[in-house]
Amino acid sequence: MADQAGNPGVSVVVRARLRDPSTAQQLHDQVTGATRELAQGAGDLTHHVYLNPADPSAFLGIDTWRSAEAAMAFAGDPRIADFFGQLFDGQPEISVWVPSGWNEW
Repeated sequence: MADQAGNPGVSVVVRARLRDPSTAQQLHDQVTGATRELAQGAGDLTHHVYLNPADPSAFLGIDTWRSAEAAMAFAGDPRIADFFGQLFDGQPEISVWVPSGWNEW
């Protein structure tokens, strides 16, 4: 998804183990509901969450940001670090991906 200026942005991928799969959705939805406008204002264009059906504690989040710098600045907020600490069992693996320009569907 491109922003209004046509910038395709970057994908920020978060892989982690959920601390408590039975309460993770409630915590995630509460925090992201409260921070959605802040994240979007900082440059977060999309937010998608996936779970592994064979392993309920395996988490995959993929956000599209205007830039890697905007994503890292937001992730550096102590409140976001605290949220990750409550949600995840250990440090998440975070990587940044850019569009390839290759054919897609």
